Amino acid sequence: MNNGQAASGLLGDLAAIEWDAPSGECAAIAEAWADVRDLCLDENPDGLTAVEARLAREWALDVALAERLVDVDRGLAFRLAANGFDAAGRDAAGADMEQWEVEILSLLRDVVLWLLDRLDDEEDARPPLDPELLEELHRRLRELERFHAGDEPPAAEDGFSAEKLQQIIDAIPPPGHEPAPELVAAWLLHGLGRLRPFGNLSDRVARAAASYSLMAADLFPLTVRREDRNAYSDACAVAHADGLAALRQVVATSQRRSFLQGVSTLGRVPSEPDDLTGVISVISDQFRSSGSRLRRNFADAMNVATEVFWHAKARIAGIEADLVGAIDDGSGERRAFADYSPPDHPERRNWHRKQVIDGVRRQGYFANLRNFSAWNRIGLDTPNGRSEILLSFHAVGQSFRGVVAGVLIFYRKRGGEIYDHQVVSREPFQVNFRDTVAGARRRFDAWLEPSMRAALEVWRRGE
Repeated sequence: MNNGQAASGLLGDLAAIEWDAPSGECAAIAEAWADVRDLCLDENPDGLTAVEARLAREWALDVALAERLVDVDRGLAFRLAANGFDAAGRDAAGADMEQWEVEILSLLRDVVLWLLDRLDDEEDARPPLDPELLEELHRRLRELERFHAGDEPPAAEDGFSAEKLQQIIDAIPPPGHEPAPELVAAWLLHGLGRLRPFGNLSDRVARAAASYSLMAADLFPLTVRREDRNAYSDACAVAHADGLAALRQVVATSQRRSFLQGVSTLGRVPSEPDDLTGVISVISDQFRSSGSRLRRNFADAMNVATEVFWHAKARIAGIEADLVGAIDDGSGERRAFADYSPPDHPERRNWHRKQVIDGVRRQGYFANLRNFSAWNRIGLDTPNGRSEILLSFHAVGQSFRGVVAGVLIFYRKRGGEIYDHQVVSREPFQVNFRDTVAGARRRFDAWLEPSMRAALEVWRRGE
């Protein structure tokens, strides 16, 4: 199916949208998150509620910061997302905020929670978008405007166009065709942003509409994190001429980051029974469910990650050989080497524990080296000292939920001290229990090249 003609006037001459293109990684993420969510509904519903609330807060902060509605720096935004916008959460985050800022963030958060509640009430697995939903989103998001005009209720938007809105919705294939959710989200961002059926609030509504379409497909609200904002702006700017590929990629990146955050947070939010009967019930449930099909499936992530590890080892060996030829000047003062620790090696698995834990903490998730740990390393010895490039594979979350991540870390050593420690991969590589070996290897190769290039550039500049 090709709905390119329906898109005319939006994407221009390059407009053929391949609605039948497979989703790839986002499909695996959606399947895995749906399974984990179902498991948590049985075992830890409070933990799932906490994760969904955090995702809603992250979305609220993203939109508010993108539109400069509040004055919050990066560190405070992270703490508010973790602790909440209420008085207790603000105290825990060390936030000194104006009441109107709190109300803006709370209103935006409640939009996502309202969408989640609406999806829970839907009978269709993937309910279609309809104009009434988008108009209600517009009404709720327009409430923010009263903070720019005192306490007066916001005036009705004169620029609303039902015809333009319907044109955008009509371009999406009808229920039953199930196009890739990240493509639908990219289309909504572009279509609403370009035709502007809601006037000046069209971009805000676009973020919410894209989030709804993603959550309807068992994915996450569209949160564009700080490190992805330039790519998002560029993708929006070129979509009219170049198509939706770049915007679709930004959406997929947001889903990978949110999935990693959600799974990691679940591991830190256990259900807390408040009496002896509750404790015994939890213990009983734990042992009854320990052999469940889903828990057995979690191990598939480790199997796929192990295959990716050995594939990575071969890639690292090739890079090491190239480096040996590049830096050896015959003096004997410069050398490159590579070594590794296979999955769960009894001695080597914790050799770089501190470097991994410290690096991953800055990425916003917990590295679980107990359930899975493997690494590849390149060492570079020169008269300036030793530098190391570490590729770490590790389980995600204190309670393993079937996700293994990989990061590339650079650091220098001198006199037993580690310095210039940094994660050089732009985002973590990840494997979940719904992935295939072939798909994971293909994604890994695409991830490794720019990550390794960044690591070697950091090393070169420091020599």
